[in-house]
Amino acid sequence: MLKNYLKIAVRNLTKQKFYSLVNIFGLTVGLTSVILIMLYVADELSYDKFHKDDELIYRVVENQYYAGQPVFPVAVTPGPLAPALKENYPEIEYASRVIFSYNRFEYYDQQFVERGSYVDKDFFNIFSFDLVKGDPEKALDQINSLVISEKLANKYFGNDNPLGKAIQFNGKEDMLITGVMKDVPHNSHMQFDYVMSIEKFGVGKPELQTDWGRNFIYSYVKTGSGANIAVLNDKIKNEIKKNSEGSVTDIYLQPLTDIHLGEVNFTADISGKGNKTYVQIFSIVAAFILLIACINFMNLSTARSAKRAKEVGLRKTVGASRYQLVYQFLGESVMISLLSMMLALLFVDMLLPSFNYLSGKSLDLGLLEAGHGLKMLISMIGAAIFTGLLAGSYPAIFLSSFQPASVLKGKSSKSANPVFRKALVILQFTVSIVLIIGTITVSTQLDYIQNKNLGIDKEQVVILQSLGENYEVFKNELLSEEGIVSVGVSDQHPVYVQNSTSGISWPGANPDETILIHTQSVDAGYIPTMKIEIAEGRHFSESIVSDSSAVIVNQKALETMGFQEPIGAHLTYNNKEYTIIGVAKDFHFKSAHQPIEPLVLFMEDEHFEKMLIKVDGGAVAQAMSKIQTQWEKLNPKNTFNASFLDDDFNELYASEERTATLFKCFSALAIIISCLGLFGLASYMAEQRTKEISIRKVFGAPVGGLFYLVSKDFTLLVFISFIISVPIGWYLMNMWLDAFAYKINMGVSVFFMAGASALIVALITVSYQSIKAAMSDPAKVLRND
Repeated sequence: MLKNYLKIAVRNLTKQKFYSLVNIFGLTVGLTSVILIMLYVADELSYDKFHKDDELIYRVVENQYYAGQPVFPVAVTPGPLAPALKENYPEIEYASRVIFSYNRFEYYDQQFVERGSYVDKDFFNIFSFDLVKGDPEKALDQINSLVISEKLANKYFGNDNPLGKAIQFNGKEDMLITGVMKDVPHNSHMQFDYVMSIEKFGVGKPELQTDWGRNFIYSYVKTGSGANIAVLNDKIKNEIKKNSEGSVTDIYLQPLTDIHLGEVNFTADISGKGNKTYVQIFSIVAAFILLIACINFMNLSTARSAKRAKEVGLRKTVGASRYQLVYQFLGESVMISLLSMMLALLFVDMLLPSFNYLSGKSLDLGLLEAGHGLKMLISMIGAAIFTGLLAGSYPAIFLSSFQPASVLKGKSSKSANPVFRKALVILQFTVSIVLIIGTITVSTQLDYIQNKNLGIDKEQVVILQSLGENYEVFKNELLSEEGIVSVGVSDQHPVYVQNSTSGISWPGANPDETILIHTQSVDAGYIPTMKIEIAEGRHFSESIVSDSSAVIVNQKALETMGFQEPIGAHLTYNNKEYTIIGVAKDFHFKSAHQPIEPLVLFMEDEHFEKMLIKVDGGAVAQAMSKIQTQWEKLNPKNTFNASFLDDDFNELYASEERTATLFKCFSALAIIISCLGLFGLASYMAEQRTKEISIRKVFGAPVGGLFYLVSKDFTLLVFISFIISVPIGWYLMNMWLDAFAYKINMGVSVFFMAGASALIVALITVSYQSIKAAMSDPAKVLRND
């Protein structure tokens, strides 16, 4: 019996090649999309779950409260906090501070800048960054101990055993390699290639042990298995306030596995954070794409029902039960689904490199991995069977219900429920139009941000990420070069200023209010290089000595301080008095997700780290060559690390850019699959109305009129889909736009473009069947009546 069913299924597939191909292609595209999306979603949800006891690991984070300002969440904490928590609260078994840093390493003729971290000894007791060489209990015992990744071990030492070898650190001293750890997995929120003792960082920095008022370090803890986190959070909440008079900071424990997709956007958070909303959206999109693909299968199967009506009648006449027919048709659906899954896996394998590029991931199917590959294969087979059963359920029930007496006389006993079929198509196009609305909105918002007047000039500005010891000489050499317009330096990145303080006071300030103000140290060349406009007063002079007590405030800071005559007014910070010499027009120093905040610019050179170089737009390549040549001349031991400021700015919105691109791709796929559904419905309706169309032609109806007759129903379906999709799209996209402090207003043009696009695509889709029906020969159609 099974062999017979298989023969019939193959025969039907080969007999109706075109419709079989459309069915298989629709399911293949749907399954390909779903697999890609679910690989993306599974990867996002897997972050930090590879650690043993991940449910017991937490990051300590802060909520800061300032007068007239919303809660200010911060991911970094004071240096003494983690040791104090371990000492004072028995529920906490291990605690480690983590500071991320880039440092230069040299081994013989090899010299590279590497990313790594300074940590406490408990680090390897908290996290499962396993050592393949060395003892994790002793690896960080000495201040000059260094644990490197397998990648760095191969990079510097090849096949040699690196344990016990010395490698030069920042051109000054040797570090002893005491361990080699496995490379940090890509789904870790922390990314680094080496680990060294935090005591190394703390040399000459007493703030690491005593300063409770400065947040600059990430703190992690691991609790005992029986710890009540709600109770523990209540206990530790005021730990900073206990040790820092006037503090407005509460702390709490953030679960490790919530860091990557956490809903709170922390200041100074680790880069690469995901977005839970996008994961949820893409999960829903995957479900709808699969549903759309199944709907297409139903539509196409029932559209060709007349071709199989006599088969059903004959099989029932010779004794086949309805259940046997249902099993047969479901079996055919599952077979088609399994075939589609095989093709989908091939497509996924071909598309993964491009998908990884678009999504910024490094995904793979992992079918060849031990254990994981078998689970993946079983999951794929299960998904194919489920899809086949879902897609084939309605056709199987519908086809098996035909009455032998009716179909053998040349007519089926009943037709598929037209309301149900049309509702399915409306659902398809509603989803498609919502995706189009999302695509247009996301693209428009990103275009708005990237072209918005930021108050700074980011074009043709080269940024050096680290400064050498001779940065003043280097700056003067650059200014003498042709093609270099201006040069400025800063202690922070111009589009991501993190430093802030509540310690600035001024005459008239309310002593009972604590106000957060951002701070940035710059030199005299910074403001001209960034083309920041001065609304009042002047910018800094070239003499750091003469302006060492001068500050420039932005308009938002001026509004906060309430000065009527700001020039010449005094501020106090760190027990030193400063004089306001200028007011800068507000400019963006963070992403457009956040509003412009109060900012004070100082002219102090202790912490300069970034150099901004404005180059002539007509000679960028030559200018870059000159910059690198001068760097290598004056800083031969420092790696040249430069980028363009506009690229760094765009990187702030890399997640949104990737989302927009993926939206476009999946919107296009959803429309393609929906069009297959329309094609199925057009085929069905044209088949049902063939005689009506032929009679109309006999009575002189023109082809254009007949095309309109067949197409108007589809136009109505798309219009209904449009009406339903507008409020859904408006609600979802306004919710997404709320994450931006500066955003577009969704006008009617967005919805008009989405609806018009769907309608045009739909009309193109149904035109083949409509024109074919309108052009049919009435004599052939009516010959048997």
